[in-house]
Formats: sequence, C-alpha cells, structure tokens
Amino acid sequence: MSEISILVTLILVHILSDFYLQPNTWVAERNLTHHKSHALYKHVAVHGLLSFGVLALLGSSGWLLNLVYCSVIVVSHFIIDLTKSYARKTTMNFVLDQLAHMFVLVLLWTWASGKLTEFCALYQTISYKHLTLVVAYLIILKPTSIVMTMILAPWTKELKRIEEVEKAAQQDTNNSSLESAGMMIGYLERLLILTFIVLNQFSAIGFLLATKSVFRFGDLTNAQGKKLTEYVMLGTLTSFAITIFVGLIASAIVSSLPIGK
Repeated sequence: MSEISILVTLILVHILSDFYLQPNTWVAERNLTHHKSHALYKHVAVHGLLSFGVLALLGSSGWLLNLVYCSVIVVSHFIIDLTKSYARKTTMNFVLDQLAHMFVLVLLWTWASGKLTEFCALYQTISYKHLTLVVAYLIILKPTSIVMTMILAPWTKELKRIEEVEKAAQQDTNNSSLESAGMMIGYLERLLILTFIVLNQFSAIGFLLATKSVFRFGDLTNAQGKKLTEYVMLGTLTSFAITIFVGLIASAIVSSLPIGK
C-alpha cells in the first residue's frame, strides 16, 4: 500500500474516533471534569488502539517504531482535547481543534515516511497564483462587507426608520431575524461565487441567485415586506457584482500573467 494511503487511513481513524466512536456523554463529561474525566482517557485509548492497528497493518516500520508513532498520536490527542475542554464552545475553536489534530497526523506521517524535508520546503512552491487566490478570498469577506455597508447606507437608514415605526405601531419588541445571520449568509454566498468562478462554473452562480430570489419571493405579496425585499435584493446583487468582479480579475491574473510560469 502507498505511503499516502497510510495518512488517509489515519485521518479516517481520527474521524471515526472523534465523531462516531465518542458518545455525547463522553464529550459532556470531558468538558465538565477535564483531566479527571474517565471518558477522556477512554476516548484517547480507542484512538490509540485504532491508530496502532493501522500502523501495524499498513506501515513498514517495526512494532517499536509503530508504538512510538502511536504514542505521539495519543499524547498529542490528549493534550489537544484537554485544552479544548477549557475553551469556549465556538465554531472557531472547533475548527482550530480539528486543524491541530490534522497537523499532528500530517507532521507525523511526513516524519515516518521520510518526507519531512519535502514538507518543510513546500513554501518554496508557493507562487503568485496561490497568493492571488488567497487575496481574492480575503477581499470578498470583511472588506467587501465594509464596502457594501457604505454603498447601502442610505437605504439601511430608511429601512431602520420603517422598522421602528412598525414596531411602535404593533408594540412588537421581538426580533424576527437571527443575529449576524445576514453577515454569515453574505460570507457563504460570496465564498461559493468565487469558488464557482475559479472552477469556471458560471452556471452555478445563476442557480445560486435564482435560489435566493425564490426564498425572498414570498415577501413581495405584502406591502410591508416589499421594501425589505428590495433592500435584500439590492444587497444580493451588490454582493454578487463585487465578488464576480474580484473573481474575474483573480482568474485573469492566475491564468494570463507570465510571471512565475
């Protein structure tokens, strides 16, 4: 079996151990009692046994080296999970936790397979094409949100006045929208659009726009929601226009410039 298959299998073991072989009661106990949690040690033991089995069956090293590799996986997994038990339960902390596990597995694999030098030299393969895509993805997130806020400012003020009048008339203090949901929707749609452009799948952009338009169509049936619908569609088209513009420029730079070819 190829060396890359060992890495993929170790990642598979991690996914199985972390998400399928770890009951919610174990996670709750770990978050409550931290290093005193028996569930944490059970989880690490399951992960260690499966990892050792993969290394023993697929690897070419002796049992002693496999035991060393497995010990690195077990100890690092324990430290990372213990640290996570003290952290706030946020999406960012979850992503950082999983990235830390993946980094350990990749680093251990490169060391065990003798590819550590090649792995450390990966930065030398970075070209202007990679940096252009990174810049493009960064631009369409927070910077684009700021630009859209400035562009839509006149309509935002008008919409807020209308909402205040309606709330005063209805004596309704409930907020009908999720906090920061609009921002996250904008981030996700712009990430999808830029990805579609990079993959040269422009038809998918039309499908995305049509889908969002359908979800807002119901608001056109009442007068109160008409201004909100117009505002949302204006924001959507502005978001799409900026992202498509950035995507086309990035695509042109990546495919046309002779630098670094």
